[in-house]
Amino acid sequence: MPNERIKNEMILAGVSINELAEYLGKTEQETVELLNTELGIMQNYKVMLAVTEIVRGKERT
Repeated sequence: MPNERIKNEMILAGVSINELAEYLGKTEQETVELLNTELGIMQNYKVMLAVTEIVRGKERT
């Protein structure tokens, strides 16, 4: 199952694909492909951590 939960969390948090791609050091296309596949537990953790850090950064500004 693709990562619908992560996508929904990103929408709710206001995090764009571009922001996530930049944080992960990937292209937007690579990030979309990543989110459209089923991730392992460590990959899921890394992506959710990135989303959290992006949101925290936005809160500081």
